[in-house]
Amino acid sequence: MRWEAGIIAAMTQVAGLLLSGFIFGVPLSLAQKGNVDFPEKLVIAQHSFIDVGLPNDFYELIQLVPATDGVSAERILITPEGQACLQPAKVETRTAVLHESMSALLEDKNPCAIPEKELRRELKRCKKCQSFSGMNVTMEANCGGVSRRIRMDVLDRDLFDPKPNTPENTSWTMKVLEKVDAVTGPGCLDSPIIATGGPSDVARMSETATILALRNGVFDSLFGADAGIPQIIRESEEPPPPRPSVELVSVSPFMPIAPEIPRYPAIANAARQEGKVDFTFDVGLDGKVGNVVIISGNKMLERSVVETVGRWKFPPEANGSRGQGALEFKLNCHNSVRFSISSRVTLGTQMTLRCALIGRAFSPRGCPTSRTQGDALGWDNGAPSALGAGLPTGLGEEVGWPRS
Repeated sequence: MRWEAGIIAAMTQVAGLLLSGFIFGVPLSLAQKGNVDFPEKLVIAQHSFIDVGLPNDFYELIQLVPATDGVSAERILITPEGQACLQPAKVETRTAVLHESMSALLEDKNPCAIPEKELRRELKRCKKCQSFSGMNVTMEANCGGVSRRIRMDVLDRDLFDPKPNTPENTSWTMKVLEKVDAVTGPGCLDSPIIATGGPSDVARMSETATILALRNGVFDSLFGADAGIPQIIRESEEPPPPRPSVELVSVSPFMPIAPEIPRYPAIANAARQEGKVDFTFDVGLDGKVGNVVIISGNKMLERSVVETVGRWKFPPEANGSRGQGALEFKLNCHNSVRFSISSRVTLGTQMTLRCALIGRAFSPRGCPTSRTQGDALGWDNGAPSALGAGLPTGLGEEVGWPRS
């Protein structure tokens, strides 16, 4: 039976060579020895996640192809619905040219030549540690006529820690993405966590071949079918919800000259607060308004009313009089999902979210360096705080929320 044992041994040896000689369908001589040209096209699927608020997940598709004067970059940012009245599903398309070769863009590192063993080791580096934010990145490249996919996981410590000890290939991936960011604009994690604008502020996406492919599920295998990319794109094409409005209900005994209407405070919109505000005021001998007093109404709406009514001007017959009025603030959009800043602040406190983590979501530079930045981030004197039912203080003069 020696000949049978010999055949089995030979077959085992051949199978071992075959298995060890190929990585993701790429011959080992190409994948590890670097004997393959740089890919002419690179597709990057990025899933970013952060455990603060809704939405928690963000998706990007980046396609890099050679151009006459460098590398052409097409970037699709896909944001699922958060709070529908404030943050409907959104898809953005950005294009730019990086004025360097593909090899220079990739810092002379060929993705086809990265050993699979290195990739597996980097993916296993943090199996048991908790990660509240980060990015899952999948690169697809044509390596010697065979498609190869490379997976990198960027952890929150890679993004925010001053000394993250990021592995070589993961660090390289981040540098490539930073170059794309530099020409196409900030990504999903650099957008505000709390939407204070409105859905109508977002430009509707234009139809492209890539958008059509995403809608038809062509790239689902890169993101994973459970990401629901086609559904998000369909939702982003729906008409935007109506914006909040402010209506002057009454003013007596005299009407002001071309009365200015208050804007809807962004913090009240974010907290889904509405209602009527009743107030009184005095008209001076010069026709200007003073001593505006709120009689009733939501606290979040008061400041906007006081400041706006204080700028009203009355005709001469109203000089020296006392008047009263009412303004109605309407959200004009309601759904079953309630936005809760309080729960977000509590979650952030429980998780002891660092300043750099919150700051990253608004600015790639991290923590606020000025009162304006701190107000925009919801920080008061450099630290998170809460007022009343957990609504953040210090959101800034522009949102009409008084500092504590």
